[in-house]
Amino acid sequence: MEPLTIKLTIMKKFTLPVFTAVCYFALISFETTKSIIENYDAKDLLYTGGAPASKTGAPGETTCTSCHAGSTNDGTSTSSISFSGVNNEYETGQTYNMSLSISNGSAKNGFQIVALDDNNSNAGTLVVTDPANTTSVSGSGNTYINQSSSGTAQTSWSFDWTAPSSNVGNVTFYYAYNVTNSNGATSGDQIYVAQQVIEPFNSTTDVLNPYALFKESFKVYYNETNASLSLSFTNNYHSNQAFVKLFNMEGKTISTEQFNIQNGINEIDFKVGLELPKGIYLVSLFLDNNVATNKIMIN
Repeated sequence: MEPLTIKLTIMKKFTLPVFTAVCYFALISFETTKSIIENYDAKDLLYTGGAPASKTGAPGETTCTSCHAGSTNDGTSTSSISFSGVNNEYETGQTYNMSLSISNGSAKNGFQIVALDDNNSNAGTLVVTDPANTTSVSGSGNTYINQSSSGTAQTSWSFDWTAPSSNVGNVTFYYAYNVTNSNGATSGDQIYVAQQVIEPFNSTTDVLNPYALFKESFKVYYNETNASLSLSFTNNYHSNQAFVKLFNMEGKTISTEQFNIQNGINEIDFKVGLELPKGIYLVSLFLDNNVATNKIMIN
């Protein structure tokens, strides 16, 4: 019995240290793994390569503050969107060059932008044109443009926007951008939100082409007192001369005259030189190889 007792005693002496060592290394391994996971999660929360969808501050959306512990500020005066269209209007199906610029950036910045119609639905298509500094993400039926990992050093990002294939009314570009303190954490950053509206092209409010404006503006009146014609019209051509001809209804030229004119609105008097019999006459104004004709009635 004595040898057995000695064996058990020896096993007890060696079992406890071995068990303790195993537990120690297991704990170290767990803490190391936990640290790696925490560091990965913290890195992931920074979203250096672009935020997840729906962080622009548009109706129903959050902003970067859902991940970054900074405050939200109005970015209207510290940011701007350039648009290659005319009069801040879009034409259906056309593609425009755009860029978002910030004036208060830091060494590390980020942004997200979306284009929505008045029903808060995706309007047109945002297209990545600078893959080195921007990337796209989709969510909730919308397409967004973000900065890429290498684009965080930028304070201006370029992209394209293809307008909707039909007139959807005003399109609002909602965006949020993050001016970070680059501390490797989610705290201390400043989040800015702003928006810009692009209107649909409206032909009734746009300037008429020179010929349409010339024809629409041409007016003529007969002055019986001095047997003259009073004409008014708008000249948007380069020409500085105009010709006026007066015809009867048989097509016979009764009188003709040449005038010096100016750019813009013109008012001139055309002395016919004789008293016209009662009837209907045609007055034609020739300007830069274009002609506008009006009828006059003499009673």
